[in-house]
Amino acid sequence: MQMQWIDKQRLRREPLAGTFLNLGSATAVEIAAGVGFDWLLIDLEHGSGSLADLRGMLLACRAGNAAPVVRLRSVDPDTVKFVMDSGAAGIMFPYVSSADEARNAVRCMKYPPLGRRGVAGVIRATDYGRNWQQYFQEANDKSLVIVQIETPEAVEAAEEIAAVEGVDVLFVGPLDLSVNMGHPADFGHPDVANAFQHVIDCCDRQGKSAGILTKNGFIQQHKEQGFRLLAFGSDSGAILSGMQNDLAELRS
Repeated sequence: MQMQWIDKQRLRREPLAGTFLNLGSATAVEIAAGVGFDWLLIDLEHGSGSLADLRGMLLACRAGNAAPVVRLRSVDPDTVKFVMDSGAAGIMFPYVSSADEARNAVRCMKYPPLGRRGVAGVIRATDYGRNWQQYFQEANDKSLVIVQIETPEAVEAAEEIAAVEGVDVLFVGPLDLSVNMGHPADFGHPDVANAFQHVIDCCDRQGKSAGILTKNGFIQQHKEQGFRLLAFGSDSGAILSGMQNDLAELRS
């Protein structure tokens, strides 16, 4: 198995396109992988899938070259180890609001001496031992640590979070952040927009990348602002809009 890592140098230069997969369906993952996204987010925080479904969804990513990223519910070392051993290219950690929380995420993700991830040879990520040496040598550098910025406290600490060694992306959760700032879903509100820009500026100063779950009407703006890890839509949203359009055609 050839690991599908995200090219971090490319990530610093240009936007990488992804989407959220929250149905827990390997079939949906396979379809998305074949479309040509740069990366895919398998959502185990708000999605319908479980850890028991994860292996099948990661296998389905082989339908294309998209790097699979998994979003967890919390920073749990045992879960992180299982997800990375299963062949994820990176993990997205929600609600990270301090540098200490970011450092804990990094420790769970990385092998010693950078972290405390347990080492095993015969795992899916190493092609069941056939590529163990290569995987062990490159995993610390190439695995992607994404921390989500979803609270005013996280925005305030963005500089310190971005400065944490091993953190690659500060990913804005726009809905949570807007709600926690008192402006639910008002992504154009000056306070929310300023918070977005502050996260980008902190990433630029620290040599990290900013990401966001974008939406219609904001995609070009977010690209021009400097967001690099971009996600748009979801498998469930695509099915809903597609079926609504189909029904509208039938009713017309």
